[in-house]
Amino acid sequence: MKAKIALMTICCVAASGCATVDFVEAASRPGAQASVAASPNVVQRAASKLYAAFTNRGWGARSSKRRVQSAADILLRGLDNTSDDGPLNAYAAKAQSLSRVQADMLTAQNYIDQTSKAGEVYLAMANADADLGDELVSLQKALLVARQSEQMFETTLSKFGDGNQETLVVYAGKVDRLRDVTDQFGDRVRQGGAFASAASDNIN
Repeated sequence: MKAKIALMTICCVAASGCATVDFVEAASRPGAQASVAASPNVVQRAASKLYAAFTNRGWGARSSKRRVQSAADILLRGLDNTSDDGPLNAYAAKAQSLSRVQADMLTAQNYIDQTSKAGEVYLAMANADADLGDELVSLQKALLVARQSEQMFETTLSKFGDGNQETLVVYAGKVDRLRDVTDQFGDRVRQGGAFASAASDNIN
């Protein structure tokens, strides 16, 4: 058991997922799985940090309640480009150097990686019947600004020529990973609803 916990710790540190370290520490205590499933803090904290960083730095636009509620549409139809994303246009207009943009992208990737890893570990350790609705909403909100940032960085990099495709591909892969994690939470929430409905039918 101790060897297994040590291996989990090494993996989490290597992934640079600061939020996920909380999970590893919790896993060393009795009843860790139940306590992790009961606490929304790790996933929501990581997603909130991502959202705050992206909106404060102009990598993503603050979302209205309506847009947050429809964020799951990204999984099916991609990002809605009809809205006024003034902050995103402002970032592209102010970008003065390729190195600055690339540095911002690396920072953004770290936030995305940490949120994705937190979601993956949380989902793996949560009880099958855990209510993950709050975590799903937080991830959808993070996914929305992450996807916005992908398009914003693509637009910004185009100012510096066409030699940045590999950088964009890597970044898109990070966002896709967050999308997949969010989708997995959505699946679990839907399964939970179906389970609850079936249980209610059996009682009746």
